Parts: sequence; C-alpha cells; structure tokens
Amino acid sequence: MNTRTLLRTLALVLLPLFVVACADKAPIVVPVPPPVVQAPAALPPQDWRKPVFYYATNRNPREGANGSAQFGGYRSRQMSYGELRTTASGGQSDGSDMYRVNVSLDRVTRMSRASFVAELERAAARTPGREVLLFIHGFDNTFESAAKTAARVGVGIGFSGATVLYSWPSEGSTTSYLTDRNNAYFAVHALKELLTDITASPWVGRVSVAVHSMGNEAFIRAYTELAGECKGAQAGCADLRKVRAIVLAAPDVDREIFLDQHAAKLTSLDARVVLYASRADMALAASALMQGGDYERLGKNVVCIPGLHVTDVSNVKTDVLGHSWISQSRAVLQDLRCSLSEGCDRYATGLLKEMTCSPSVRYPVAGAGAPSSRATGGTSYWQLNVPNGGSGAPTSAGFGFSLPSFLTK
Repeated sequence: MNTRTLLRTLALVLLPLFVVACADKAPIVVPVPPPVVQAPAALPPQDWRKPVFYYATNRNPREGANGSAQFGGYRSRQMSYGELRTTASGGQSDGSDMYRVNVSLDRVTRMSRASFVAELERAAARTPGREVLLFIHGFDNTFESAAKTAARVGVGIGFSGATVLYSWPSEGSTTSYLTDRNNAYFAVHALKELLTDITASPWVGRVSVAVHSMGNEAFIRAYTELAGECKGAQAGCADLRKVRAIVLAAPDVDREIFLDQHAAKLTSLDARVVLYASRADMALAASALMQGGDYERLGKNVVCIPGLHVTDVSNVKTDVLGHSWISQSRAVLQDLRCSLSEGCDRYATGLLKEMTCSPSVRYPVAGAGAPSSRATGGTSYWQLNVPNGGSGAPTSAGFGFSLPSFLTK
C-alpha cells in the first residue's frame, strides 16, 4: 500500500470520530421565552356629560359632514366600525317613571376592525370583570336614532365598561316593516361575526346583551346558531360562554318558532336570559296582524317559559304604543341594570312581584329551566312595579361605580 492510499484510509476511519467530537462541543441553544403580553391599559373613566360609545354596522356608508361618518338604511356587505361621541344632559327625576335624558350625537368616527376590538378592550378594562355591553335596536330606527337609544341605555344604567351598538340596516320608516324584517334576517351573519370578535378577545371577560323589538330576530338566530356550532368545535363554547346576561326586550319574534327552534339553545350555555313582555304593547299587536293575525309575538302577552326570567312590564307607560320603554322608564332601567350585573339579585330589589301562570300559558321547553327554581321554573312570572310617585334614578350602577350626580338629583 502506498503512502497516499494509507493516508486516505486513515482519514476515512478518523472522520466519524472527528464529527462526533465536534458535535459534543456544539453550543447549547437556550430556548427564548415568549414575549410577555401586556394587558391593554384602561381608558379614563367615562365623562357622563360627554360619554363615548362604540358601534358596528352593516348599513351603507354615506358622506358625512365635517368629517363625521354617516350611514343609511340600505344593506352593506362590509361591516363598518367606529366610535360615537355624544353629549348627555337632563335625566333628573320629575316624580314620574319617565327617564328624560337628552342625547346629541356629536361625532361619528370610523376605525378598522382591529382598532375597534382594541378600543373595546381598553374601555372594558375600566371594570374589574372587563365588561362589554352590546345593544341591538329594533324596527324603524335610523343609525342616528339607534345611536341615541344606545347612549340613553348606557347612561341610564351607568355602564362603565365598553358599550357597543350593533346597528343593522333598518330603513327608519314605519312603512318599511317587511323590508326591515328581511334586513333583520340579513343581519344574522354579520352579528355572528361581531359576537365572535368580541368574545374571542382574551381581554374581554364578561359580555351582556340587550336587544329591543325586531333586533331580537337577528340576535336570537345569531346566538343560537353559534351555540349549536361551538359544541362541535375543538375549542368548545368557552368564548361564547362569556355572554352571561341576555335581555330580550319586547321581542318582535314569532313565539312558536322561538319555543320550537331557539329557546333550548338560548339557555344551553347558562346565561341569565330575561324576557320583558307587555300586554299593553300595541306595536307588537300590529306586528301580529302583519303576520296574518294568528302568530303571537314573544313580547306581547305574558307567558311562562322554563329557563327564562319572564318579566311583565305592562304597567310601564312611557309612549302611546307601550313599546319604547327600554330607554325611557326609570323602573325598567333600574331592573335592567341589575339583570345585566353579575351576582345582582333582581328579586331582592322590591321592584318585582311574583305572579303565578295559569296552566294554559305555561310552555314547556325540554331541557330548559329547573323545576326547583321559582325564577325560571316555568310556573311563575314577575311583574315590574312602577311606583306611583316615580322611581328615582339609582345611585349605584352595580358595575363598580356610581352614576353621575346630574342624573340622581
């Protein structure tokens, strides 16, 4: 064997040993911990004379004056998001049940979807439970009128977290009932997306929803579809369970369809579901006639439904149709605040009187309610007492702060 061959053979023998030796001396890679995610900084407390709220809408955008956004009554396939800057005045008790707070819509700004969620997180951070209130309006509402109603509710219950208006494309006309109903169905998909965005945020802890009139047609369908879908998802329904309180105010919804298709799913995730109904609601009586006369609306006559906190507000007299009390009655706002508050016992406030349903108006729902619970067992409903002298504005909002002084005098 010549010298060259000998060296080549020796190199082949020693090479694996060299590689192993080098590998043993390779630098140790220390894993880098993930960056610490800081919680969003809380916004300053609400200035109750200039409160700021938020909105999401799938109405058609229009040109606004002085840089303020405007929206019409037609559909848009794109959601718009933004901020509502308002001015609130009045609201002092005049000895009646009427809650007369004046709201002006000063400026409507637009923001991206991501910025909208980020601002909600910062506003929610003002409360210990990182709370969000979602308000959904009813039939015959322009964007402006819906924004003012949402502001009256937000101020009236003193909600200090993030108050959000979802405004679906109502034409804002009493002659557009059928158009509005179609648009409420159209709104279901957008509302599902909005609920998903809000509840998916790790910086939102608790969500309350208050829905008026025809807005219930969109919300009930959106929520119950999500409740059905999340049970088959890998992550389950943890996000949707953040919705802890749902108020159905004067729902313009077919009662039988609700009972057959939605009631069980609406109560399946253990949210507190409060139904406000009134025998004196002439708007819902007219709606029933529009449906052919034989299809009772859920919010019209008082019935007992297991799983629901059924509340009779027939004694509330704020408007000629007996339909718009959600933002106009002090007694309703006082009970609404407790209904939306975590741990608030609305049956201990003295505002409610227990009434027994006759067997003819008890509607069983399989799997809903608990027979041992008088509140939701399906045999009792609760009548809202409207004091003869009027109910003064409460001083405690139930969300960790007090109402502004100009609303309690």
